[in-house]
Amino acid sequence: MMKYAKTVASLVLVLLASGCSQPAEEETRAFGVPDSLCGTPVPVDLLSTVLPAGGERITEEKKDGKGYFTCTVLVDGTDVLHASWSWWEGGTGATKVAAAMRGVDLDEHVSEDGAYTYADKGGVGRVSCPEPSVPTFKGEMELFAQIFLANNGRPDEAAMEKLIQAYAQGVSASPECVRT
Repeated sequence: MMKYAKTVASLVLVLLASGCSQPAEEETRAFGVPDSLCGTPVPVDLLSTVLPAGGERITEEKKDGKGYFTCTVLVDGTDVLHASWSWWEGGTGATKVAAAMRGVDLDEHVSEDGAYTYADKGGVGRVSCPEPSVPTFKGEMELFAQIFLANNGRPDEAAMEKLIQAYAQGVSASPECVRT
């Protein structure tokens, strides 16, 4: 009888430890993960994966210029993620844009068509803008979205691949794609 009691007690402890508690991330993160990255819609679950597991407050610092946009995501005043988009000369590949990003080597994973590249700490994606009905000042230029982690961001290769694709798709629906 004692042999069975020990087995049952062990099983109860394993069950309690494995599935009956909330994930640590939800217990320590006081801020709500936004459903956009610097104003561009992205799935919450993708953004949540690369943001710190803890913290009290999330804020964004944005700078919008002629032909570029930059944004720093901060948690408790510390920058954790940078998102941006900018126009590049036509024919520029995602790896060339990635080479201009600080601290991120992004030539390891490149899509077959060269539209995006990513690593665990960042990614670059070509933005597919609809053809304008009137010629624009941008001529043959191409728009690229970029994301990279800083400081307390959590590197995750699979999440970054999906996040850069979602961010580039979100930017494609922005006014920048149709601005003349």
